[in-house]
Amino acid sequence: MATTRKPAVSSSGLPGATLFWLGFIGILGPMAIDIYLPALPAMSKDFGTTAATVQLGLATTTIGMALGTVIVGALSDRYGRRPPLLITGALMVIGASLAATSFHIVWFLACCLIMGISASAVQVSGRGVIADLTKGVASTRAYSFLTSIIMVGPVFAPVGGVLILTFAGWRGIFVALAAFALVGTIGIWAFVPESLAKEKRHADGFVASLRSMGATWRNSVYRWFSIVNFASYALMFTYLGTCSLTIQVELGQPPWVAAAAFAVNGAGIALAGVFSAWLAKRISSVAILFISVAGQVLGIIVLAVIVATNALSVVSIFIIYFVICVGLGIGFGSVTSLALTHVRKNSGTALGLMGLLQFIIGAVTSVFVGTINPSPAMSMLMIGGTVVAIAVIAAFGGRRALRRDPDPVTAH
Repeated sequence: MATTRKPAVSSSGLPGATLFWLGFIGILGPMAIDIYLPALPAMSKDFGTTAATVQLGLATTTIGMALGTVIVGALSDRYGRRPPLLITGALMVIGASLAATSFHIVWFLACCLIMGISASAVQVSGRGVIADLTKGVASTRAYSFLTSIIMVGPVFAPVGGVLILTFAGWRGIFVALAAFALVGTIGIWAFVPESLAKEKRHADGFVASLRSMGATWRNSVYRWFSIVNFASYALMFTYLGTCSLTIQVELGQPPWVAAAAFAVNGAGIALAGVFSAWLAKRISSVAILFISVAGQVLGIIVLAVIVATNALSVVSIFIIYFVICVGLGIGFGSVTSLALTHVRKNSGTALGLMGLLQFIIGAVTSVFVGTINPSPAMSMLMIGGTVVAIAVIAAFGGRRALRRDPDPVTAH
């Protein structure tokens, strides 16, 4: 097998090119969900079904991501990070190509499941590379930059989907997704070296991996900061489920206003990740996480005031959702780094468990968003307020656990 030239390693141990290509292929997750949303009416017409049925592709993709995190997590700890990344990258090329040829909704949903499993790889193997090569401040910065790169997907995917739909139809959207995945897979092959040495791999079977997940969950530092992460994802899914409906249904605005909100908020999350990486050189990861949670609390409080005073408007909802999204973006890097403090040797399994639970929680949250209250803004307030309260409690619990059992390598 031919070897590739290893990129120059930065002082943190993580090559810049490696981080870029991990982020590049990580964009596939948001793209697999967002890029074809503008094409739902055209796809439902071709499939002879409703747009709501086609939208089941989102749930199917999420299920695939949940399943994939467990599968890829165990494989990456056993065989290394590189093989799962390359295999699942190729799987995305196949899944998207098959989706482009779909003539029946069941075939399309099966393709969404394949794409979801593929997109899960960066949740585990990609982040596992960072866990192998960085610790402490460098880890927080790397995860923050990774989040910023990945969040380019939600910013440009809907716009790109509209443009491709206009000139090439909905099938062209999935051809473009397959091409993007192919470029990303080639980038992984060329610039992402294996980060997990053979002597550090685990040859355990699936049952042993499940036991390892149980042992990982019993680590209090991992457990508390994972709960913060789950609450963040629940808030993110609540935002995704209510933003467009609040703007279009409650406020009567055209679809492009909702699209603009998604683009602005996606950019806010990306820039917040860069800001978090800048902060990591100056304050602790725990302090960054508390800034993140404070931003989320502020957004929910302002939303409560706006709803209570019946002052909901396009301007107010843009500001509220932007503040919440920036708060989320600041915390994604630090909470991942903190959760892995004591479980870096089994980071694939730990990230797999985290990914499985966060996507299950996201899917459950999506169901509640549509049923808990007829008003999308009120649903955001009720669900968002609950999960942010959980995040606050878990953040304090994590800080207390970390003080009792500090990082053995470097302080946070």
